[in-house]
Amino acid sequence: MELKKRFIFGLIISAIFLYLAVHKVDLVELWRALKDAEYLWVLPNMALMMFSYWLRAYRWKFMVNPIKKLSLNRLFSATIIGFMANNVLPVRLGEVVRAYSLGSKAEISKTASFATIVVERVFDGFSLLLILWITLLFAPFPEIVKKAGNLTLVLNVILLLVLIFLEIKTKPTLSFFEKILKLFPRPVSSKASELLYKFTTGLKIFRDLPNMLWIIFLSLMVWVIVGTSNYFIFLSFGFTPPFYASFILLVIVALGVMLPSSPGFIGTFQYACILALGIFGIEKSVAFSFSVVLWISQYLPVTALGFYYLKREHLSLKEVREEKRDTPKEHGGSSKV
Repeated sequence: MELKKRFIFGLIISAIFLYLAVHKVDLVELWRALKDAEYLWVLPNMALMMFSYWLRAYRWKFMVNPIKKLSLNRLFSATIIGFMANNVLPVRLGEVVRAYSLGSKAEISKTASFATIVVERVFDGFSLLLILWITLLFAPFPEIVKKAGNLTLVLNVILLLVLIFLEIKTKPTLSFFEKILKLFPRPVSSKASELLYKFTTGLKIFRDLPNMLWIIFLSLMVWVIVGTSNYFIFLSFGFTPPFYASFILLVIVALGVMLPSSPGFIGTFQYACILALGIFGIEKSVAFSFSVVLWISQYLPVTALGFYYLKREHLSLKEVREEKRDTPKEHGGSSKV
């Protein structure tokens, strides 16, 4: 029931932002922009996006190595399956699906696998915030974006500190959380304590400074590649803005899709895109066309490839969603853009 409520809430949020995105859009201008676009520029956009997924899998390898050494192909397939699941399942279950996919095929704890994904998301958050602060030197952001960035920074710092304490000061930190969990019924608290202990086994990266620095560098590279890929969609529509426009678009859309939404981030993605392009004086109807092309170029390849890997590994989304024994609950956040 809780999942259903969150799904409905996400649909409502998506509907609101989709309405804001299409409100007062000139259909004639929208169609003209789509008709005149040079779609060959979409191909390098897709290629860079797929490379960013490969780089994510490569980065993930350094996080998973302390648990078990796995092939890059195994990590890449789980990464793609996870991003595909975010596009088609409610309430961003992609991270859970990704942890389940890796855990079931690599025979490691799904909870530990999920812990490495949480760490990954923290590094992603700091990388995006660094890009935000750098691009602020070149162009003004809407005030709401600055506030969202500051809130994200606070949440990221808190989460990072919790993760570090869970690894470096495991016993006292677990004891602290166990005291809180005692407020809940015993079956719930016992299961939660067990999962929390398994979760700590995926945090060993915090004891390896050289590897952690390498992961930070790879995190920045992931987002630089994704930001660069956006520029090809500008070229597709005949725009040649300053190169930093791609990264302004990246940051605003990444913050936008953090909001609850429908599968695939419909509505929040388009509205954030329009908000970003408005900084450069791009008219709303054209900006909406731009957002549709960018969304499709990011949605279709990873979704199609994700279903291919899902079938190849003999998994099903229904099987993953029903898995309860070793998979933690869904963790928010996204890296859609």
